[in-house]
Amino acid sequence: MKKLYTSFGIGRRNFFAWASALCMLLSLTARIVYYSLSVEGAEGVGTTFFAFFFLIVPIIANAWFICALLVHGENRLYKTISPVYLGAVFFTARICTLYASPANYIVTSRWHVALCIIFYIAACVIYRLTVNAGGIKNRIPALLIFLLPFIYHIAIEDFPRFAEHPEISYWLAEISILLMMLSIILVVIGMRKLQSEMPLPMRGDRCDGRRLRSLDPISGVGVYIMPDRNGASNLFMDCFECSNAEKYIRQKRDEGLSSFGYTHLILAAYVRTVSQRPAVNRFISGQKIYSRGDEIEVSMAIKKEMTTDASETIITIYFSPEDTAKDVYEKFNAELEKAKGSSELDSSFDKLAGLLNLIPGVFMKFTVWLFKTMDYFGMLPRWLLRLSPFHASLFITSMGSLGIPPIYHHLYDFGNIPIFVAFGIKRRENELQADGSIVQHKYIDFSVVTDERICDGFYFASSIKQMKRFLANPEKLDVPPETIVRDVD
Repeated sequence: MKKLYTSFGIGRRNFFAWASALCMLLSLTARIVYYSLSVEGAEGVGTTFFAFFFLIVPIIANAWFICALLVHGENRLYKTISPVYLGAVFFTARICTLYASPANYIVTSRWHVALCIIFYIAACVIYRLTVNAGGIKNRIPALLIFLLPFIYHIAIEDFPRFAEHPEISYWLAEISILLMMLSIILVVIGMRKLQSEMPLPMRGDRCDGRRLRSLDPISGVGVYIMPDRNGASNLFMDCFECSNAEKYIRQKRDEGLSSFGYTHLILAAYVRTVSQRPAVNRFISGQKIYSRGDEIEVSMAIKKEMTTDASETIITIYFSPEDTAKDVYEKFNAELEKAKGSSELDSSFDKLAGLLNLIPGVFMKFTVWLFKTMDYFGMLPRWLLRLSPFHASLFITSMGSLGIPPIYHHLYDFGNIPIFVAFGIKRRENELQADGSIVQHKYIDFSVVTDERICDGFYFASSIKQMKRFLANPEKLDVPPETIVRDVD
């Protein structure tokens, strides 16, 4: 029986999602109105501390929750965890302030305060375990732990004070609190269970990768011992006999793939290798190891013309594990023609780089630092990662088109590319056979620079051998793989 991953989500078409968002909006509005009125004895009036914890924190929590719910609720409901945490900070500050207030007669015991704080922490933990990829596969615990304080506030705090302060202005703060609780209760009631044979998105994942949580402990320590990509680089040189590859390339050209060449073949072999050895499609970011899953991104530098003064740019091509050699050819050529189609070689990355070049030098360094910091914490938006050629599975370069052997190209500390491959010109080598005869073979050398932290040496070695087998028998690349191996959890 296949393992099923479980989580919860609530789509924008769900009535409870909009009802919850409306309650949060009304809660936010009630709190702003409450502090805009001259209410005698209003909660949290008088100091910067009170203004921050009783006005700014809950308003940010409310607005953040609404955005996370409506934008990410369907597949990434865990995005609402952070505003729930922030709400717990507000409730903690509130209960402590009520205890310290001489006019308060509801919270009179330190045990009461301690139990409330423990309850807020427990609520956050249960909510996180529920919406974060099914740590708790039943919504009942989350529903109960938010329903209890809702009833408590109405029965214990509100009714005893209603007779003394019947005016609505006094009750706006209490209404705001009840609406916050009701909003989360509505989400828990309305969310639906999600199940998949593939790991579902979880807190800690990035928009371009899924964090791997079941790796050996040494993997988690290694990324701190070797924090930089270049410091963790391994370099090696290898070659493959290309007689069969040469015949295969001629065959593809006869079939109508007129510009099919070694770049397409090597990329097709790499894509097929990833389908069987998914760990080579991992990357390191923020001292954590991630898997790109089914998205294989390849970056390559290109020139419009093979002249010293011709412009250069970098393109990024997106492949899938199911792709055949023909699919690779079509996807690669489509991106190549798109970049070469303009009068000037101009990719999306060039346009972004052009905008960055407008920033004065003293601020440019800060901008790059800011991008690196945001990338470290997984906060770079998806559209920016799509433009960056430094966020990819592989960077490949053809030294053969330049007529020279392959070089060992460094990895980039910016971004997250874990592998750099360069291949050179075709060479001939005379080899002595067992019977004393000499046979000439054709070889293409290639160099590989890897980030050793994404997987162990044995895995890398077996992946390279697998790739060479596909290059030696390229006809296997004409059909999709029989099975696709998935990375670990």
